[in-house]
Amino acid sequence: MFYLPIIPRLQRLYASVESAKQMRWHFENKKEDGILRHPCDGEAWKHFDKIYPNFAIDPRHVRLGLCSDGFTPYVQASTSPYSCCPVFLTPYNLPPEMCMTKPYMFLTCLIPSPSNPTKKNRCLLATSY
Repeated sequence: MFYLPIIPRLQRLYASVESAKQMRWHFENKKEDGILRHPCDGEAWKHFDKIYPNFAIDPRHVRLGLCSDGFTPYVQASTSPYSCCPVFLTPYNLPPEMCMTKPYMFLTCLIPSPSNPTKKNRCLLATSY
């Protein structure tokens, strides 16, 4: 597994006054009108805030979304099977228009595997953490 550290990238988000302000967007722009505009408007976010109130009171705490999928990079050129599972993190603190853009999607791990991730072998994420 190849790990690309996330902490320095998150620290850079708070190094700039403008991006630090954007990282508090989720806390300062909450709406209670029942319309889902951002993950902070969702029931799961509100439930998490109720369970962990000490985490919820500080707007600087970072909330991350994790996503992964496997692929076979050299299908035509390779005789032996090989696959790779990239793991991405994105900070959900940011406004909706910034949340899922390239500058804020961080590649954190690459998990190489000798076989294609199929039904039985789904990137082994559960055993990697």
